Amino acid sequence: MNPFQDKVVIITGSSKGIGKSLAEKLAQRGTKVVLNGRDETALKQVAIQFQSRGYTVSTVCADVSQLEDCRLVLETALKTYGHVDYLINNAGSNMQGKIEDVQPDALRLIMDVNYMGALYLTRLALPELKARKGGVLFISSVAGIHGLPMHGLYSSAKMALRALVEALRAETSGSGLYVGLAYVGLTQNEPGKTIYDINGNPIPKIDTKGFKLQPIPQVAEGLIHMMEQRRFIRVFTFLGKLTNILNRISPTFVQFMLTQAYKKRGY
Repeated sequence: MNPFQDKVVIITGSSKGIGKSLAEKLAQRGTKVVLNGRDETALKQVAIQFQSRGYTVSTVCADVSQLEDCRLVLETALKTYGHVDYLINNAGSNMQGKIEDVQPDALRLIMDVNYMGALYLTRLALPELKARKGGVLFISSVAGIHGLPMHGLYSSAKMALRALVEALRAETSGSGLYVGLAYVGLTQNEPGKTIYDINGNPIPKIDTKGFKLQPIPQVAEGLIHMMEQRRFIRVFTFLGKLTNILNRISPTFVQFMLTQAYKKRGY
């Protein structure tokens, strides 16, 4: 049985990376996918590519860190397909730099995209998702398990998702709504991926050296399988699972290991 056949799914941040791969794999399963991102050209290119393969997709160019843009995403999806079954909060941005060095204008940048964007759109879509007995999946990171040096704001935003998801799951218990949280591990970067510096300017994202990176399509398949099982929480990759276990046993030890690792990198 294919639980995603003819379902309508909104995927934020789906013009590239994990979001794009998720969109492709769900569309292959007969899902109607609403693609979202801030780069209109990239969105159109993905849509043309998918439509040429016979997939049912539409696009909404919008910045989910803005409440009115989130309204646009939902309203466009409803106008196009008549309903929405699932929301995947995938949009996110990272920032590299020490907390004390981040400029004031850049402080809210990461929280707005990673946390407020997910909160805004989820809040707006909840009545529809509950009525359809669908679901909402939040894409977090292993950075949301234990704060990472040089990525403190990103870690904070991803940790905040845990509290949101736990509260939402309790509040919607018995409604038939699926609520899930995925801790994605170190994943291969798509060419051209960027993060932000301490001034809020985009800079190239470089793959983490010395670690085995999980391929994007493999991550996407794992996320879909998680949704099929309606699994509450899943931690991806061996390193992510190990970090999760050790953090429960001794967060002090994890703190020590991370501190030593980042010292070796010259931070």
